[in-house]
Amino acid sequence: MSDKPIRRLKIANFKSIDSLEITNLSAFSVFAGANGSGKSNFFDALDFVRLFVLGGIGIALRTHGGFANIHSAKSRGPDSKKFCFEIECDLCEDKSETPSAFHYSLCIHDLDSETNIEEYLYANGKKLVERNRATVEIYEKGERTSASVFPGSYSVLGISTRRQLTEFLINLNVYRIEPKDAKEPDISDFDPTRLDRNGQNLASVLQRLKDDSSVFENIMDWMEMIVPGIEKIQTEKQSLDGSTALLFKEEGTERRFPAHLISDGTMYALCLLVAVIGAPSHGGMTLIEEPERGLHAKAIRELVDMMRQQASPENPVWLTTHSESVVRALKLSELILVDKIDGRTTMKRADAVNLSDEDMAPLGLDEAWLSNLLGGGLPW
Repeated sequence: MSDKPIRRLKIANFKSIDSLEITNLSAFSVFAGANGSGKSNFFDALDFVRLFVLGGIGIALRTHGGFANIHSAKSRGPDSKKFCFEIECDLCEDKSETPSAFHYSLCIHDLDSETNIEEYLYANGKKLVERNRATVEIYEKGERTSASVFPGSYSVLGISTRRQLTEFLINLNVYRIEPKDAKEPDISDFDPTRLDRNGQNLASVLQRLKDDSSVFENIMDWMEMIVPGIEKIQTEKQSLDGSTALLFKEEGTERRFPAHLISDGTMYALCLLVAVIGAPSHGGMTLIEEPERGLHAKAIRELVDMMRQQASPENPVWLTTHSESVVRALKLSELILVDKIDGRTTMKRADAVNLSDEDMAPLGLDEAWLSNLLGGGLPW
C-alpha cells in the first residue's frame, strides 16, 4: 500500500476555510503554520464530519457551537449556508493486504435552518450509495434499491455494507491535551477504551493497557527514553471514591509520587504516548494539536520518531505545530505548510517546491520554513 493513503481531501465553508484541497497526504503528516492560520479549524472540520457520520447533523452542530460558530465568513450567498467535504483514500478491508479505493463526498445545505444533505460513496470506482436530499439509492451486487424511509439528518455511511471508511471516519480523535486534567484521579465511570481528547481519563486507560503487556511495555520504554528519570508508572484504585490514580517512581528513590507532583511536560509526554501507542488497532485517525508543549527539543525528536513509526494507512497520525523543533525532525514529504491569506486558510505541501531532503540538509528544514524559502507563509 502507498505511504500516502489519503489521495485527496477537500473541505469547504468551515470557519476560516473557504475552499481547501490537499492531495497525497502521508500517514504521518504535520501541519505547520502561524497561530491563527487555521490549523485547528482544519482539525475541527474533520471532527465535524466524524460527529455527523457517528450521530447526525444535530450533534455535530451542537458540539461545534452551532451554525454561527462554524460557517465561513468569507463565503457569500447560498455557499455561506453549506458545508462540503470530500475524501479519496485507500483502505484495506477485513485484514486484506489489497486496499480498496474509496471516494466519499458530502454536502450539507442550509445549515442554519432545515438541512438538506447530498452524499455519495464509491469503492474501486463502483457506486455503493447515493443520496440526493430526500432520495437514497443503495447499489448492491449490481442492483439498485431505494431506502424509502431514511432519517434526514443522518449519514448514509451508516447503511453501507462496506464499513471500512465509516470506521475510519468515526474513529477519528482530536487531542488537545491538558496536563492538569490528566493528573487528576479518574472517577470510576470514565471510559477507558481510548484516551479522552484532553487526557482526563489517563489513569483509567493506563489501567486497561496493563492487561496488554506489549503495548504497556512499549509505552514505558518510550517514556524512559523521553524522560530518563522515570523508572516506573503505576495505577492504584482509591479506597474512598473508587477513582484510579497515577503514581510515579523516579530513579534513586523508594517513594512513589502522585501525579500532581510530576511536571506538566512529563504528563504531556505520557498522554501523547498513550494516545498514539495505546490507540485501538482498528482503523481511525489520531490528530494531535501542538505536541511540543512543555517538552525539550530532544524529547520532541523522539516523540516525532515514535509517531512516525506508529502511523499507518489505516491509523494515520497528524499533528499541528508552530514549533521549529518539530519541523526540524520532519522529512520534506511529511510537512504541510498552513497560511492565511485575506482571511482564508491555505495549505501547500512542502515538497511541492521540487526539492529533496538532501537539498534541505545544509540549511535544515526548520530554517527553510522559518525563512519562508518553501513559500508557504511565515510561521509567525
